[in-house]
Amino acid sequence: MSERNGSTSVGTGTAEIPVVRPAAPAPADAPAVPPAPVPAADEPAAPAQADVAPGPHPTAPVTSRPAPRMPRRGPLMVMGPWAPVAGGLLGLLLGVVAVLLLAGTAESFEDRLALAFVVLGLGALGTAGILLADEVRMMRQRARDAVVRPAWVEATAGLLNGLTPARLLLVVSVFVLFLAAYVSR
Repeated sequence: MSERNGSTSVGTGTAEIPVVRPAAPAPADAPAVPPAPVPAADEPAAPAQADVAPGPHPTAPVTSRPAPRMPRRGPLMVMGPWAPVAGGLLGLLLGVVAVLLLAGTAESFEDRLALAFVVLGLGALGTAGILLADEVRMMRQRARDAVVRPAWVEATAGLLNGLTPARLLLVVSVFVLFLAAYVSR
């Protein structure tokens, strides 16, 4: 699996089968190996184990062995591109629940405007929470990869430092929730 899916892989991810080629035929000018002597008819037959030469048997060389597959180090679930949308919808759902619970008490325009700000703020807060969780995952992965590939980490350091979309959305949602509290006072 690739890093995009939350885990690292060692090797190609498939079993590598070593290729065993038969020995090359002897060139024509090389002396032929004399055939094994045929036992005479009057000699008793040798036991079957006498045919096997003592010591190690010749084997084909193994050039590469497949690496064992390591267990996943990443999270069990990887967030996809629709995760922030799902977080926003969850925040909107919580906002609608808050509106339904407080709808009977909102009598003036300011109270209804505060409820609208609560719905908007909770939707943005849900999206920001998912984006922050993804950012934390990337930071942890960056810390793990710093040991193995320090040059690759430098390329993403500027992306994760400073004002990220998750942090900006978090500030905006807190400001909108502050507006909701300010309007309804």
